[in-house]
Amino acid sequence: MRFFFWRPPPAAPEPELPVRPRRWTWLGGRRVLTNTPYIFPKDDREGSRLDLQHHLFKLAAGGLSRAPLRQPRRILDVACGTGIWAREMAQRFPHAQVIGFDIDRSLPEKAMEVLGPGGQFPPNVRFQVADALQPFPFQEATFDFVHARLISPFVPIPRWLDVLGEMMRVLTPGGVIEVVDMQGPPRTPSPAFLALFALSAELMAQRHLFVGVGDALKELLPQAGARYVQQRTFVLGSDARQARLLAADLLAAQGHVKPFLVQTGKITEAEFDRLYAQAQREVPQMGIQVPVVFCFGKKL
Repeated sequence: MRFFFWRPPPAAPEPELPVRPRRWTWLGGRRVLTNTPYIFPKDDREGSRLDLQHHLFKLAAGGLSRAPLRQPRRILDVACGTGIWAREMAQRFPHAQVIGFDIDRSLPEKAMEVLGPGGQFPPNVRFQVADALQPFPFQEATFDFVHARLISPFVPIPRWLDVLGEMMRVLTPGGVIEVVDMQGPPRTPSPAFLALFALSAELMAQRHLFVGVGDALKELLPQAGARYVQQRTFVLGSDARQARLLAADLLAAQGHVKPFLVQTGKITEAEFDRLYAQAQREVPQMGIQVPVVFCFGKKL
């Protein structure tokens, strides 16, 4: 007599969830983003530099923007970094809803940790994670004012129209677009700083990034659909206070690019350290300036 035992069929394996690639890694002791042409780290030291840079731009331009604004109700800051511009715009326009987005959440979250408990974080601002090189996660005609500052360190030249096109898409008819960036490279007599910056410029060129946008913005904005485009140019470092802030900003920036320059074999760590120490002595004494451009227009 034979006995038959029923055995349940083996359970189908559960589908594996896709593993999201990590967006950052460590390089030379610095937290850096992966899969992006961005040439700066994303960590607390870089966040402090960006906040310093923000105050320098505000000082030179006499405010948070140069575009003519009335009472915008919804404001977008593209690639917002630490979120300081968005926070101050929320304070300036308390009845507006201000949104900042960035590919990395760490710097806005750090600001929330510091400012939130003391009630210094405006209630009308929020941040979210999104990649400015991808379609923006907003519907058409959502914002009255769309702003981007210093996006040239990660936007490849062939992608500028894509990014500006997205800025225009989410802008309401009658709304204002403003883009702020370096018009040209730093100007200084410091041989050491110029030597290091030449290496950074070479790295940017290899990643198809602007080394100073020149007058490209006033040509690109109309191509993206903006009308009544205007441009205002300022020279950072034009007085003693600005000169001190700019020297601190650019020396820190050059130091923060070190891991990328060493990794790509453009310079040895020892040679970088030698030139950087020399630049730290020379730049505060010799001075440094940078031309910047504020370009803005409207959507009809």
